Amino acid sequence: SGTRVLLDWLLTREQIDPAAIFGYETEEYTHLAVAAAVSAGSVDAGIGIYAAAAALDLDFIPIGSEWYDLIIPAVIFDSAMIGALREVLADESFKQEIVGLGGYSVEQTGALRWTT
Repeated sequence: SGTRVLLDWLLTREQIDPAAIFGYETEEYTHLAVAAAVSAGSVDAGIGIYAAAAALDLDFIPIGSEWYDLIIPAVIFDSAMIGALREVLADESFKQEIVGLGGYSVEQTGALRWTT
């Protein structure tokens, strides 16, 4: 997953051998599953998103941020289906729902960033 790639990159950057981390080989497949493992005491810590930590009333220490982009083939960009999706993404009430989850910025949500 992208989270595992981030962890491996951070470990490499800090010159930390993954074998030195007890439980490194343990993986969960969703951010909420990571938070649940921390909440249950199965693990001491895990990498995940703020919204998952907040949902289970856990502490959260940010280690970075990232962009997520929706990639749409040009041949369907002007279709009704994509138009409806873009309307939802641009809707202020939808954006406020996202903000309500915590940990997300919606400043660029729904904006067209690149075209080819």
